[in-house]
Amino acid sequence: MLFFSQQQYLIYILLGVVLIFFVYLYSTERKRRWLKSFGGLGILQRFSRIPNTTCNVMKGLAVSVSFCGLCMVLIGPKWQTTEEYLQKEGMEIVFVLDVSLSMLAEDVEPNRLQRAKIEMEHLIKDLENDYLGLVVFAGRAFSMLPYLTTDYDSIYLRILHLINENYARFVPYGTNVGNALLIAIESFSKEEREKVIIFLTDGEEQLAVRSQVAEAVKMLMERKDISVYLIGIGDPLEYSPIPKKDKNGHTTGYELDMEGETIMTKPDPELLQEIAEITGGTYIHDATGDELKDIFRGVIEKHRKVVGVKTRNIVQDVSQYFLGGSLLLLAIFLLL
Repeated sequence: MLFFSQQQYLIYILLGVVLIFFVYLYSTERKRRWLKSFGGLGILQRFSRIPNTTCNVMKGLAVSVSFCGLCMVLIGPKWQTTEEYLQKEGMEIVFVLDVSLSMLAEDVEPNRLQRAKIEMEHLIKDLENDYLGLVVFAGRAFSMLPYLTTDYDSIYLRILHLINENYARFVPYGTNVGNALLIAIESFSKEEREKVIIFLTDGEEQLAVRSQVAEAVKMLMERKDISVYLIGIGDPLEYSPIPKKDKNGHTTGYELDMEGETIMTKPDPELLQEIAEITGGTYIHDATGDELKDIFRGVIEKHRKVVGVKTRNIVQDVSQYFLGGSLLLLAIFLLL
């Protein structure tokens, strides 16, 4: 349906179109009679192209409708359509992100940590009405938010951007999966919403705190409304070094252990599979990081509830079509 932002001026534009059309016809007919009264019309028609009455009517229509189109651009033409869409219920999603030193390995471009963050950001920009939490962990786990938030741009993504290579080198060394699960479970509200933990790690556990994993399993048994997805990242077949970089991002060497040997890291799918079985969760591994975005989407859509069908109005500015039509009519006017 077509409508205008300044609908009240439409009647004046239409009156102006009619006026221009008749003024143009009057002026051309008056010119024709003036030439005929001097006896020069026949001579001029022999040596130049003088428009006949039909042509003048067509030119009058072209110039008047062109004027109409230009004026309608000024009063804001809009096109409104109505479409149906599925109304989906908001979820609670807690991302648990491994920030241990091994996540800086570059078997995934640009590295495991940055790739995980990039794909998380791509997903979050497409979410709507979902409550998000963020837990980071290495030797210990920390909740980056005091409560779940729906403010993605001002709060969530800003905090996510703070997690970088310097952060990974600052946190306590190790990969304490059990502690991270406990913090993630405690992040959820008591509201009746779908609740999902998306756990991102390379699974290379340095701190085997099995008692905390057992405690997390106990809490999950009590909170049967929480679904757990463990997503492994990195090449599980090859060992990779952990580069050191300067302020310009150039590699200056590799991380060393206490004995001066280069630290080599390789993801441990077996640990993650074991934890997934214990917690009743699902384990998925992505060796390259290319499938992370699809994995995230698949997990969320699996738990997304459709609560109804609604209609919404879509309004588009169509000024460019009126402007283009006006210019086309002016070109026709000049060619006739």
